[in-house]
Amino acid sequence: MTTLIETLKQHTQTLKIQYIELNEEWAKNEYTRLRKWAQEYVEGKHGYGAASKKYYNLPYHILNPKSTVDDYVASVVQKAELHYISSISKLAARLVSKGLDVDNITVTSSHIGVNIDIVIDDGEKTVRAYTVVAGGPVQRPHYRYLVK
Repeated sequence: MTTLIETLKQHTQTLKIQYIELNEEWAKNEYTRLRKWAQEYVEGKHGYGAASKKYYNLPYHILNPKSTVDDYVASVVQKAELHYISSISKLAARLVSKGLDVDNITVTSSHIGVNIDIVIDDGEKTVRAYTVVAGGPVQRPHYRYLVK
């Protein structure tokens, strides 16, 4: 299984790079947005009902005055790398559950925009896995593998 995971990592490096870049960009914008909102909350512009719950659930890097944008970006990038590793492991487990002979596989990958398409063949079975990457101004970039 470790051989399969390493093979998948080699074929998905472009996805990892783009995914981390998307998270870095999002984190910079999110840091600015959340710092502004936190300052407005302290000034009393949002009331104290549901806004209090939101304020006290903000990340540490937003509420700590000594924290910088680079600290927040580093924590987001670390979470993105953990997500990448976790998703590769889950993909490998799903491929094994499909009944592929992991000792005789060939992997072909192609990059389509941000998404990646992987075809895994063991001589008898062919499995296609592809990503769906989503995100936006407020929603953190995320993806998952779909396996057919």
